[in-house]
Amino acid sequence: MKVLSSYGNGVKRAFLEPKMVVVLWLVNFVSASVIFFLFSGYLSDVIGNRLVAANFLKGFDFETFFELIIHEGEALHWILYVAFILAFLYYFVSLFLHGGILSVLKGWGITGERESRDLRFAPVFFQGAGKYFGRFFRLTIYSFLLWLVFGIVYFLLNLLMKLLTAGGTNEPAMYYLFWVRVVIILFLYFLIRMICDYARIRIVAEDSRAVFGSLIQAFKFVFRSFFKTLILYYLILLTGLAIFGIYWVVQKMVPTQTLLPILIAFLIGQIFILSRGWLKIALQAAQLHFYTYKK
Repeated sequence: MKVLSSYGNGVKRAFLEPKMVVVLWLVNFVSASVIFFLFSGYLSDVIGNRLVAANFLKGFDFETFFELIIHEGEALHWILYVAFILAFLYYFVSLFLHGGILSVLKGWGITGERESRDLRFAPVFFQGAGKYFGRFFRLTIYSFLLWLVFGIVYFLLNLLMKLLTAGGTNEPAMYYLFWVRVVIILFLYFLIRMICDYARIRIVAEDSRAVFGSLIQAFKFVFRSFFKTLILYYLILLTGLAIFGIYWVVQKMVPTQTLLPILIAFLIGQIFILSRGWLKIALQAAQLHFYTYKK
């Protein structure tokens, strides 16, 4: 089955690109570090001398949290604004990285062997990232059409849910319809992301400047091989859930009362971030392999 072949190929390529995994980890580490130091400084300055600080740091406490918002809201809002700006910038960095990832992966043949062993990582990655950034940015703008449809469906589902549950008074129906709505929304969310993935793949694989045309072709490609593209995407997604499950279990087993376990927990967290970068590469490699085979 070509889906399993593409999945295995994607996993293999991700393992063979440790430099790219490190680049993705470094970007995530720097972004997370900025937020961490902002919040750690805030907690130290604002609630360090409060009697409730100890309880707040032991676990999430709504009473303390709302007290902070009321009495120290201005400082907290400033941090949230900075976090929002950083998240916005991170999205554009991700667009930049996508071009580099696909440019490097494009150097592999469909059999999993490099077409050229003389290609160095850094020039290929960063030149590709810069080359395709503008096209990916335009793709983001064009993809608003898909997200508009997503918003309309979301609105209609909410309206339908109110009608079927008599304005929320029918609690049993509301419970089941809530989960039906969640499944539909998640399905559409991942579907749109998958279409955009294949649009970026087409742009890089064929060095196409027809960005809107690539989005249309990606839409046709996905629905022409609908179940296969979905199976491949959800195989990678399930792999990610399995990795997260392992991380969650291991992280819960490590105590955080002394310095050494805290350092161990930190290292486990960094391994998890590395695995996220690895997973992103595996997804792009698997989809690129499938697209190359099916086009």
